[in-house]
Amino acid sequence: MTRAARMVLTDCRIALEMLETEVSEDRWRVLWAGAVALIRAVGHVLDKVDGEQPPIKAAAKAAFARWKADDSSHAIFREFIESERNNILKRYESKVHPLSEVPVAIFLTLSQPETGEIKQIGFDELLGETIFKPIVDGYGEGEDARDIYRDAISWWERELQAIDIAAAG
Repeated sequence: MTRAARMVLTDCRIALEMLETEVSEDRWRVLWAGAVALIRAVGHVLDKVDGEQPPIKAAAKAAFARWKADDSSHAIFREFIESERNNILKRYESKVHPLSEVPVAIFLTLSQPETGEIKQIGFDELLGETIFKPIVDGYGEGEDARDIYRDAISWWERELQAIDIAAAG
């Protein structure tokens, strides 16, 4: 059973909750660094702790080979979980928008009820207080970093379940 890796994954969910409510840019950055370290730690703990069980070790080894291969269904592992962890822990850089205010272009399409005339209106809005923290390059580009992190948690849940099934069978 992947108990230890699942404990780390539980902490990832807590980190995500904290990121969702934090409004201080500096605290958000620190939380992000911790959250990214945790999301990668799931795999390390899977290998080093849960992997002490031979059936888990074998299933995890096969899984790691799949995750490292050029398979788009595991791109989140290579291009976000590993990449963002390496960015932060080795360079203290991130692919998350670094400023406290994020300029966002908004386009509205309006329809005049009497004439049916359609009009588009565009304007820029500055979003602050960590409301929107987009990834600016690579995997998840343009998406809020917390949404990609949530996807990574879901990916780990599926992968750990598959490893548990493989190890049991």
